[in-house]
Amino acid sequence: MGDKGFSGEPGGPIDTSAFSDAQEHEEKRLALLDPGPTWKEWLYFTAFRWWMGVLFLIVDCWIIATFLIVHAWLYLAVSVAVAIYLEYLIYGYFWRRPDPAETTKERRSRWPPWEVGRWTPEGFRLRSGQGRLPAAESGPDPREFL
Repeated sequence: MGDKGFSGEPGGPIDTSAFSDAQEHEEKRLALLDPGPTWKEWLYFTAFRWWMGVLFLIVDCWIIATFLIVHAWLYLAVSVAVAIYLEYLIYGYFWRRPDPAETTKERRSRWPPWEVGRWTPEGFRLRSGQGRLPAAESGPDPREFL
């Protein structure tokens, strides 16, 4: 079996009759109107989040390997617990997103150390002086009831 083009014939030309030049130009125009996030936004909001997870995994594996070599089981458990808690705090510092329910008058009993993460769109907005996040809709939340 060979490679089939869209025309159905092996090795045949790709059928482009479904797209007209006007549709292609309109699609390009719409793509240029909304280019998406900048490289900086993509790096802070998406890429660093994954690379930080890889870094956390490397640190955790290093801690586990170190204490497994010396057979220090108690130190292993304590060190991994402390490392995971510190990783949680670091992740929250950079990427904590506010819950819409937390912007209402009634707040949950849990206290987050930071209102928003440093590398989130909301964090950039607050630091640039554009003001606080828009308030949530007033009134009761239907999810709070039975």
